Amino acid sequence: MEKKLLTMTQISKQLNLAESTARFYRDRFENYIPSVGEGRKKRYKPETIEVLRFIAEGFKRNLTATDIEEGLSLMIARNTEFEEVTATTTATAQQQSKNEPNHYALQLQIAIEQMNAAIQVIGNQKEEIAELRKHVAIIENKQQEQQEYINTKLEERDKILIESIRELQESKKQLVAIQQKKWWQFWK
Repeated sequence: MEKKLLTMTQISKQLNLAESTARFYRDRFENYIPSVGEGRKKRYKPETIEVLRFIAEGFKRNLTATDIEEGLSLMIARNTEFEEVTATTTATAQQQSKNEPNHYALQLQIAIEQMNAAIQVIGNQKEEIAELRKHVAIIENKQQEQQEYINTKLEERDKILIESIRELQESKKQLVAIQQKKWWQFWK
């Protein structure tokens, strides 16, 4: 069953983005946008929604276009156009590979750069997590201080209430004693 192809208008509505913004993201990161066809007949695979969502989230987090592109390169294969293989293109490719010192070294260098980018993203995330942990610790300390303050105030209130109750009981005893004394004087 073939997946339904989408227009940029449909995608922008699903992402709740202005169509011009979605088109800007598409044009800026064209190599990572899964599409079919050309020109006005160009349609986009459903995966395009997630790619554009990733790009939009990256810009919301104030990442640079380079950072976003590095992230995309780690999660998505690039769209590449292949020429029809002919004797001329084969000869050109063979000539280029002879001129390149080591094709595998270049691939290894690209892989290392991608790993470095991933390590940098992980490092940035670790820094962000450390900052969040500090913030949580500060909030927990404030909460603990507030709880201690509340407990202290409750203890003070309880002491005052107990003292007031004792004073009232003492006053009641004195009143009872005075009333008994008056009662006995009445009978005399």
